[in-house]
Amino acid sequence: MQKQDAIVVGAGPYGLSIAAYLQEADVEPYVIGRPMAFWKEHMPRRMLLRSHIEASSIAAPHEQLSLAAYQRMTGSPVTEPIPVEDFIAYGQWFQRQVVRNLDTRQVRSIAYDGDVFALSLEDGERLLARSVVLALGIGLFTHRPPQFAHVPRELAPHSSDLADPAQFRGKRVAVLGRGQSALEGAALLHESGADVEILTRSAGIEYLAYPWRTKLFRKLTPGPLTRFSHMVIPPTDLGRFRTVRIIADPDKFRRRSPEAQAALAKVATKPIGAYWLPTRLKGVPVRAGVRVERVDVVADGLKLALSDGGTTCVDRVVLGTGYTVDVSKYDILDGSLRRAIRTCDDGYPVLTTGLQTSVNGLYMAGVIGEKALGPTLRFVTGTSNAGPRVAAAIAGKPVRR
Repeated sequence: MQKQDAIVVGAGPYGLSIAAYLQEADVEPYVIGRPMAFWKEHMPRRMLLRSHIEASSIAAPHEQLSLAAYQRMTGSPVTEPIPVEDFIAYGQWFQRQVVRNLDTRQVRSIAYDGDVFALSLEDGERLLARSVVLALGIGLFTHRPPQFAHVPRELAPHSSDLADPAQFRGKRVAVLGRGQSALEGAALLHESGADVEILTRSAGIEYLAYPWRTKLFRKLTPGPLTRFSHMVIPPTDLGRFRTVRIIADPDKFRRRSPEAQAALAKVATKPIGAYWLPTRLKGVPVRAGVRVERVDVVADGLKLALSDGGTTCVDRVVLGTGYTVDVSKYDILDGSLRRAIRTCDDGYPVLTTGLQTSVNGLYMAGVIGEKALGPTLRFVTGTSNAGPRVAAAIAGKPVRR
């Protein structure tokens, strides 16, 4: 059985970006996954990306794989804010340029004998590899509040399961949360004809301001000044003027104290809506400062007991309650391999700056690596930090960024 140098499991932005950088390092990766599967199957139709175009390119060592290059080469203009359908099309185009022989079979299990990784696929075939990169995305880490543990998922789906908001037309829907996914989900439900109410524990909802200063600065620093422009204000859409450069640079981020790192992560991941959402949510009521204390299934709906003493009856609840990283949810890893991975108390794996776990040759990329390289790894923009570092660690030499 042929042994691969590196197998990448996952064909979303992180898996594809790492594949591009491995090729630059003269390591031909074997990539397994369905291209942009999470985006296609779990992102709501007509969704718009909160990240701006400059923060939405999948990183690669060549400019001809950027979003701008995609538009030039395909003649497919991408507007801002970016429609999810356009981003998916870009990701699929990126895959065709980088990984022409993508293996779309599902990985059933991964084992390790101390020297070689063995991957068992859905049809029974086994593959061997010296290194494995898990780029499995955020979908495994959906957070469901304990009050909803007994509630059927069809009555209380997570916001990442809101692929078709039109299915809730005519229904009364409560949306829990105040982050982008909750607020845009509420907007899409409202526009699809649902009777929507937003419930949030916070005192209110916040929205980003239109980034006119950054837009103006980019216009004043075009062409040969672009490199300087990105040094002053990195194109990540994360943080404020005083923090954006620290958040964008993993080395600067890691030099901060644990307390400072936590504060920076909080700034970058704060639940907040895009600047273009308020007009779309006009007329959608918000009940702020309340928690759901108890949930009862009543006929084909739900009765919510709230912390203010009130109750509300709805047909469905959409949980815009975010994600909780826990490496134990990587159930494709066999038991002995999972136990060999050192973890933090909060469920994150202990990773090197090359995103290698405590198991030699096993790497993890995406949100699961944010403790190692900072909060950019929650977003597509983080591919520029993950891709070259993983490739350099596997190849044993620096890789062009």
